[in-house]
Amino acid sequence: MNSILRFPSKKNKVTLEDGVVVKRHHDGDALLREANLLRRLHQAGLAVPALLALEEDALRLEYLEGPTYADLVDTMTPQQADSLGSWLALYHSITGSLRGDCNLRNFLWSEGRCVGVDFEDREVFGEPEVDMGKILAFAVTYHPSFSTKKAKSARFLLQAFRRTGGELSRIRQAYLAEITAMNQRRKGDPIGSQLAALFFAKLM
Repeated sequence: MNSILRFPSKKNKVTLEDGVVVKRHHDGDALLREANLLRRLHQAGLAVPALLALEEDALRLEYLEGPTYADLVDTMTPQQADSLGSWLALYHSITGSLRGDCNLRNFLWSEGRCVGVDFEDREVFGEPEVDMGKILAFAVTYHPSFSTKKAKSARFLLQAFRRTGGELSRIRQAYLAEITAMNQRRKGDPIGSQLAALFFAKLM
């Protein structure tokens, strides 16, 4: 009997079954939206899981092994940061929209490249720096937040984003806006906005 591995997901049931990722959606619109975007991104050459089948309430996706970028925030290399920066720039070029959900669990390091996963959210437009700032905010606030290791990884990410054209003041603005949004979403243990600002200043 084959075992089924379940992946963490707040919105959907995501499992690994017989070597295939099965993502069961509760929202039919989100299901079709993700399927269509995956096809578009894959055809354009962006590193995303291949869509193997579209079912009535589920997507069957290629399984790609590797740690998430959330697992790499204390050990990130310049190569890994550059790969994420390049992935993000190509995504913006293909879609003309924001990545939106920049939780670092939505990026994998697989076979020497960054791979994006989870594309069910509605399309949102904005400056690319919005995504860059959000990614930095996530990267530095995973426990333990604002550590020396987080600073090293964030510095690599910031350098990668600037190489793809990211403007520093806009990245900083988006970073601080996401810190504020995190405090609004979380209950207790707030992230110090002043500390976050000082931490960003030291990345330069």
